Amino acid sequence: MLWQSTNGFLRAGTCNTGRIAVAISAKGKKGKKGKKPKQQKKSGMDWARDFEVMPFDSSVLRPLADAAAGAFEARTGKPLDASLAGAGDLPKALYKAPVCVMVVSEAKIAYANDAACEFAGKKHTELIGSATTLPATVADGYDSSYEKKLDGNTMQKAKRWAISKMAVVDGELVTEDQGVGYAFSSWVREEDGALCKPGGIVEAPPIDPAEIQAKIDTQAAVVRDLKEEQGLGNGDPEVKAAVAELLRLKGLLED
Repeated sequence: MLWQSTNGFLRAGTCNTGRIAVAISAKGKKGKKGKKPKQQKKSGMDWARDFEVMPFDSSVLRPLADAAAGAFEARTGKPLDASLAGAGDLPKALYKAPVCVMVVSEAKIAYANDAACEFAGKKHTELIGSATTLPATVADGYDSSYEKKLDGNTMQKAKRWAISKMAVVDGELVTEDQGVGYAFSSWVREEDGALCKPGGIVEAPPIDPAEIQAKIDTQAAVVRDLKEEQGLGNGDPEVKAAVAELLRLKGLLED
């Protein structure tokens, strides 16, 4: 009885020990599976390298944006864009305005808002400070209809105006030139002639009636050749396709 009891006790103890071991093992595996990898922290230099100061937060560009908008309104009697009227933070509103605005100084882009970056196809960190062929002077201080091709796009009816500020030099109050402002609401994309506007708006290029008529005459000759010279009938797939193109071209001219 004692041996059986002891034997039974020992077997029971062995079984219990096995269950405890399995439980511990399972718990250990679960802990490893659920453990998240540590994320490496950025160094101060890496953080500074990745951080981009927006033009409306820049201590240099904020006053330039104010000066550009103020000079335009003083010259024309109206704001650069309706969205700027009564703006609490003018530099920020100017950056987000649906009109391309740039300031050129000493053959470089000194300022550019978001719409101007869209026009140039560049980030503000790439555009601002880059060299440009846009003139940094304007005759009579203002021009209301200027066109210039840049980066494969041609700005349409851009307004240009001189920007200056008052400063004290050697004890005297003088006027210092800050550059020339440019503002325009549309541009022509040279690759296909499409008219583009800020916000990703793209309009089909205007139709030249004479050009469309020439294409109609050419396509009509193709249809005649298929039917009269090659003897194909109206039900032939090639004739159907040629006639469909002819009708499409005539529709463009009618529109």
